[in-house]
Amino acid sequence: MFERFTKDAREAVVSAQEEARALDHAWIGPEHLLLGVVARTGAPGARTLARLGITPEACRAAIGSPRPFDDGDAEALRAFGIDLEAVRGRAEDAFGPGALDAPPPAGPAPRRLFGRGGGTKAHVPFTRRAKKALERSLREALALRDRRIGVEHVLLGILDAEDEVTAGVLRRLGTDPATLRSGVLADLAQAA
Repeated sequence: MFERFTKDAREAVVSAQEEARALDHAWIGPEHLLLGVVARTGAPGARTLARLGITPEACRAAIGSPRPFDDGDAEALRAFGIDLEAVRGRAEDAFGPGALDAPPPAGPAPRRLFGRGGGTKAHVPFTRRAKKALERSLREALALRDRRIGVEHVLLGILDAEDEVTAGVLRRLGTDPATLRSGVLADLAQAA
């Protein structure tokens, strides 16, 4: 499938791997692909992100955000009698500080592949979510009748409303999958 990717789209995927390593993550998820896309300044899709004020720095901060739950989540849970801060406190008592800060990667337990300060160039696997996002990018290109998979298709493939991790990152960036999808499609239509 990667032979159908444009040079920019391939570089976005490579950037995603580099970003995962820089964040000391042992996996590549759609959130890392988003970082790879936003880094392709000027490419379709990346321009939409820039227009919405989404920068690589803001994206990194949203991915590394210490609280994956926002105030809206806490309020919704309170309606069911669940105190999110109390749950967080108990989880940290049992599993250590930051136990709820990042989602675990899909698949087997993560192994520490590299250390801080450069580390090695060990393989960083794609999560099931990231693989599905890349598969969706092919479907997006076909739906738009494009012969090649570009950065814009990778971005559209990432925008799965059911992927709560990526949706949370987008919320922290001030948008959501549906709004971003509409923006990308509008920008593509305007460029045509």
